[in-house]
Amino acid sequence: MKVFFRMINPAVAWVLQSRLHRLISFQLMLLEITGRRSGRIFRIPVSYAKQSGGLVCLTLGENLWWRNLQGCATATFIYRGQRQVAPVQLVVNDAETIAQEMRRLIAHNPVDALFAGIRLNFKLEPNAADLAVAATRHVVLRFDVKKAAPDSAA
Repeated sequence: MKVFFRMINPAVAWVLQSRLHRLISFQLMLLEITGRRSGRIFRIPVSYAKQSGGLVCLTLGENLWWRNLQGCATATFIYRGQRQVAPVQLVVNDAETIAQEMRRLIAHNPVDALFAGIRLNFKLEPNAADLAVAATRHVVLRFDVKKAAPDSAA
């Protein structure tokens, strides 16, 4: 899977930054993360779900990029064609909360269950055992879009 994402992510990132973003921005947004040590900017397309006043994303804990957000108060992202900076909160090692957010994300985009290793029943509801295992392996990123501001550094 990692090889697949390495190949496709640059094209997806390009689309999310272009006028064509409407093709996929209803379910994907683009995070812009600066490496703590390298200073390099990483652009990572992520699936999201709306939550009261915010956006929620998930990633595997074994992915290293999210660690660059530890200790950060805000993060930059492109949501529906608009570059914004908003407060970000990480949820790590809280399987119950992560499982709730995974349910929300899967309800928004059932394809996310496939990437998380979660089987769905005929009603597109997640398998409880798969969800419990996946929740221990993922990290939640919450963005407070009510407090978002346009990013002028673009």
